[in-house]
Amino acid sequence: MTTATLPPVYTKKDFQTDQEVRWCPGCGDYAILSAVQAVFPELGIPREKFVVVSGIGCSSRFPYYMNTFGFHTIHGRAPAVATGLKISRPDLDVWIATGDGDALSIGGNHTIHMLRRNIGVKVLLFNNRIYGLTKGQYSPTSELGKKAKSTP
Repeated sequence: MTTATLPPVYTKKDFQTDQEVRWCPGCGDYAILSAVQAVFPELGIPREKFVVVSGIGCSSRFPYYMNTFGFHTIHGRAPAVATGLKISRPDLDVWIATGDGDALSIGGNHTIHMLRRNIGVKVLLFNNRIYGLTKGQYSPTSELGKKAKSTP
């Protein structure tokens, strides 16, 4: 007779929190959150091994809405923090939730070096082609000729 215990079986609900989601109505971030909460249980990783790291911007509220460990860093520094975390704790499944402004503008060099190191950090890049938190400034991925608050 074996005494091995089976790993817990998780559902989407296990990765949801009681936090009020504070994104604008109709924002695509809701769909990303729902999809990730549905996928995490299927990965077969214990919930306490997940860490979601974020920076600044609309996407960076993500750790508050995930029932995992999380870390809300300063603007553009999520890749640096996630790198340190993954190197010091390779047993953790480290994810970054970031936007096009946070990851590709002020955090661009950190993002490049984290990817170059190939240490196994996963990146959820919310690309809405605009700085959503500031309500419409041009971002690194905005279309050429885009009219925005900062580019009238």
